Amino acid sequence: MVLAHAGALLSGSAEGVTAYVDADVREPERIIELAAHVIDFDRPVALSLIALLHFIGDGDEGGGGEGAYELVERLTERLPAGSCLVLSQLTGDFDPESVEKGVASYAAGGVTLVPRSHRGVSRFFDGLELVEPGLVPVVDWHPELSLGELPVETQPVPIYGAVARQP
Repeated sequence: MVLAHAGALLSGSAEGVTAYVDADVREPERIIELAAHVIDFDRPVALSLIALLHFIGDGDEGGGGEGAYELVERLTERLPAGSCLVLSQLTGDFDPESVEKGVASYAAGGVTLVPRSHRGVSRFFDGLELVEPGLVPVVDWHPELSLGELPVETQPVPIYGAVARQP
């Protein structure tokens, strides 16, 4: 359904091309290969991994694949200098009980859900330069830019987020 919707919405223009890459994040070489048809990897680009990595385990997980850290490293090592990684990740740091209930619920449906601590999320940015304010709860990442559509939460959303530059 996502592919059909993307196909209906995406088109090129005089300013550039918009494309949808149909690939699994666990296939970083395929992603880079397909994206190279529309992205100039000699110029800075943005890699957006929003609300994705908490569905990828830290290791083999019995499936013969790489863990989340290795996948991010393989994707970012191909990015030219000046490129940015934008990433958000579920955490249990603020409300461990509620997050564990969510993890159990997803597991009952056969879905991996891996919350990571602040330290665990910061590993995704190894070798990159964090943009201010750094790795923070997403509601604290430049709240002055909010247009005010959403109500202000009284407690942190259980998701960390950050932007970092490839040096």
